[in-house]
Parts: sequence; structure tokens; C-alpha cells
Amino acid sequence: MSESSDGDEYGVTEGFHDIAGVWHPTSPQTRAALHAAIGRPEAGLPLWFVPLGSTERLHSACHLTLDDGRDLGVVQQLPADTPIGYHQLRPVDGGPVTRLYVYPEQCPAPPPGWGVAAQLYSTMSATSQGIGDFADLARLARWVERNGGRSILLSPLHAPDPGGVQQDSPYSPATRRWRSPLHLRVPGVPAHRGPLIDREEVWSSKRAALWTLFERDGEQADGPWQAWAVEQGESLGQWARWCAASEGRPTRRVREFHAWIQWCIDRQLAAARAAAPNVSLVGDLAIGFDPAGADAARFADVLAPGCRIGSPPDAFNPTGQDWGLPPFSPWKLRACGYEPFISTVRGALRGLQGLRIDHVMGFFRQYWIVGDRDEATGAYVRFPAEELLAILAIEATRAGAFVIGEDLGTVEPHVRHTLRRFGVLGTVVMWFEDLAPEEYPSDVLATVSTHDLPTVAGVWRALDGDELTRRRLNTMLERAHVGGVAGAVVEVHRRLAAAPSVLKLVTLDDLTLAEQRPNVPGTTTERPNWRLPLPLGLEELERSPVAAAVATVMNDGAVPSGS
Repeated sequence: MSESSDGDEYGVTEGFHDIAGVWHPTSPQTRAALHAAIGRPEAGLPLWFVPLGSTERLHSACHLTLDDGRDLGVVQQLPADTPIGYHQLRPVDGGPVTRLYVYPEQCPAPPPGWGVAAQLYSTMSATSQGIGDFADLARLARWVERNGGRSILLSPLHAPDPGGVQQDSPYSPATRRWRSPLHLRVPGVPAHRGPLIDREEVWSSKRAALWTLFERDGEQADGPWQAWAVEQGESLGQWARWCAASEGRPTRRVREFHAWIQWCIDRQLAAARAAAPNVSLVGDLAIGFDPAGADAARFADVLAPGCRIGSPPDAFNPTGQDWGLPPFSPWKLRACGYEPFISTVRGALRGLQGLRIDHVMGFFRQYWIVGDRDEATGAYVRFPAEELLAILAIEATRAGAFVIGEDLGTVEPHVRHTLRRFGVLGTVVMWFEDLAPEEYPSDVLATVSTHDLPTVAGVWRALDGDELTRRRLNTMLERAHVGGVAGAVVEVHRRLAAAPSVLKLVTLDDLTLAEQRPNVPGTTTERPNWRLPLPLGLEELERSPVAAAVATVMNDGAVPSGS
């Protein structure tokens, strides 16, 4: 597959242009350190990527075995009806086996219309147990459906370390393959809501109640959850063993407990989906995982030790960012047939109808930081983007899910073209855009803000934002007669509704007139990031005239069906 690349044989680039166009060369010292971490590239099993319907001739006759076990016999060329998937070509003459990746040329299309973006942890009702959960999601989905919405974008559902401190950020999980039990609605746990979300307290109470339920219901030898667990394979077993070891209780019963928890999560998520069948639930795939977590342990042989994913300085973060996330070595990832990536995407899509890819530019290149934090240096490392996107298309098609790419920040010119070719939506944020909403592209998710950016109420009341966001807000409101923050929120979304974009999302923070954004990048102990409940409960949202008015204007500007 074709690639645009200026990387050396390790993938390390010569340098990069920052957002101001200034060239930053990769120093010899940084290059040498990255080479050492990546390791000298070695050849793995042959991989062959072909689009669905290809009938290319083979170099020699091969046995074609599909990934569902069917043997199509000896072939001289690819059958036109070879299904999407990960198949094997075994040469009759005894040569090396080639893994054949047959991919659809595009991911499924999204349902056109509008929806909401929800930080699930902050989305609570009177019956919530200290954090937003799947029962709250079901209630929210019913409200969205009643009001004409089509989608809900969720904050990452990835699982934290059950035996460690419960991290507040959902973007540095222990694993991206399995989901957080914090979002379970658990019988026996009292309803409560505090001024801040306390994940330590939530997990302590929910784990105790879950263990009681497991001892009562979860140990039936032939129960439905055991059959489900067998279907999940070794990935679930590895996660359950890691959880038990992390808790210091590496027994069979504790391993089964953590597998059973994932079955409970899948059931509750399915119930939330069933509560509003016309609303697509969209997951969020974080760019990485905790260096001390289960994925880091499971994929240790494929990682580049001593390196961390981050971002170079840009207009949003003038000093750059060090996210502390361990990266995959590109050639090692390919040499193992991309299995870590496949299992991650498959796990993130399970039971959902869409997936947002955080920092999707990481499919093309990642900014790696190497060295001690006081003397850290960085450079971009290339990845085989088209092969990763082909796998994404396979998994999304099998799941019947559409894909959104978060392509904000420093983006190379060819990236967006390649993403659209694979049917991956881009992202347009009104706070960043000079274009009028009527001029936005059609093949994007359009929204006013994100979890890292100010809310409309915060900017209106001069409690958050900068000169740029204040100027943008004034531009949005310049021809409207707005008498207060509620009117400002409605008018801004009237402008958003005018966009021809296939998908338009309203944040729950704006619907509830929240003044504080969920997260301020670069802040840690001085601000309660990822811990703020919404100012309104779901019962109040359902009665809110502001939320109803926003839904009305979004429906008035909805993209026609079939667009």
C-alpha cells in the first residue's frame, strides 16, 4: 500500500514544521535514542492487503483458508467473493504463509443528523451512585431519541486498574480492550451525588456490592456468562488474570469475578442501546494506555521502551505536551500481524455503533519524547497508516459502525484526504474555525466545543476562554438579539445547525449551561479535571427549556436523510 513518508528505515523523520511553519530538525542524539528504542527492523510473516473484490493473480498456487476456518482449496488468483477478514495463503510449494487482509475501501457511513457528546461519568440522575452509569446512558438515549437526535458520543469507557488508584482521566486506562466497571449500575449501592466525582469511593462501594452479587449469581457452572467468556477468548482471560494480580488476589475465583464484571458491562450497555434503538452509541478510542497497565504488560514485546507519546508545541499548547503513553514500535507491530491493534479496535467497538479515534493523526505519525523529562527531546515517528486504516475498515464494517477521526492540531496535508478515502469523518470545532458553518465540509463531525475547550456559558460569562474564543462567540452572535446565556447557547447552536456536516454534536455541558469545561490540558492538582458533574441532573435536563430549544434548532437544520 502506498505511503507518504520521509522516515528512515526505523520510521524516524528528518524533522517537522510546527503550526507556524518553523522547521524543527531531528537531532542526531534524538535519532540515535529513538533507533535504540525502536530496535533494528526485522522481517515478519508476509502481509498482503487487498481491497474487497480484488482478483489479483498469485505468484504461485496457494491454499486459501479464511479466518472463519473455511478452506477454499488451491487458487491461482484471489476469488472475487473473498470476504473481508484476515485469511491465509499457504503456498503449495511449501513457501512461507502469507496473511491476506481483505478490506472494504470505506468504513460504514454514519446516520445523518445531530446528537450529543456526553462525558458519561458526569451525566447523572437522582438514582446515580456517585458517577454517571449505563442506566443514566439509557435515560439520556431516550431523551435524545424523543427530541430527534441520532447519536451519542461517549467519553472513553476503557477500564482502569482495579487494584490501583482510580485515575480521573479516561485517556490513560489500564486497557483499551475492556471497559470500566465504574459505569455499572449496581444493586445495593446507595444513590448519591457529591460536588466532585470520587472514583476511589465509587469503586470501593461498587466492588463490594459486585462481589456479593457474584458470589450469589456468578458461580453457576453452566451460566450464560461462562459461555460468553469462552467466546471472548484469551484476551478476556489475560485481562482477568492481570486484574486479580493487581488486586493482590491471584485466585481462580477473583479471575472469574473480573471476567463476570465484563459480561455485566456488556449486558448493561446492550440495555442502554435497546432503550433507544434509533440512537447510535459512539465510543471514544484513547490514543494510548497506562505504562503500568494491562495493555502495557500484554504488549510489552511490541513497545518502544523509554519513549512517550506527546505533541509538539502548537497554538493550543505552546509548550507541547508529554502524555506519558508508551508507543508501539512500528515494525514490531507489523511483524506480529497488527494483533494488538486488531484486538484493541475490536474491543473498543464491541456493542457500539460508532467510534471516535482520539488523535487519529497517530495512525500516520506520532510525536515521541525520549529521555528524562527535564532534558526530553522529541521527533515524529512514521506508522503504516494505510494498513492501519484498512484494519480499521475491516473491524468497523464487521461491527456495523461508523468512524470519526479527531484530526485537530498539527495535521499534514495528505492526512485528511487519506482519512476521507477510507470513509473516516473529520472533526470541525467552531471555536477554531474561520469559516462560517454554512461552509463546513459535509464529511465531518461538526461541534461547538470539545472536552478540552471552553463551554459557551464559560465564554459568555468571561469565566473561561481566551481572546480567540471570545471573538468567535461575538461573531456567532453579531446579528442576533441575545438577552442572556441561555439565548447565547441556543443561538450558537442555531449557527451550528446550518452546517451541511453529516453529523453535528451538542455537548451536554452546553445543554446544561455548564460554566467549566471537563478538562483543562496542562493542569493537574490545581483543578479537578474529569471530576465535575454536570450542573443539571437528567431529570432537570428533561425539563430544561434551553435543552428543548437547542433540540428544536438542531432539528430545523438537520441534514436530510440520504445526504
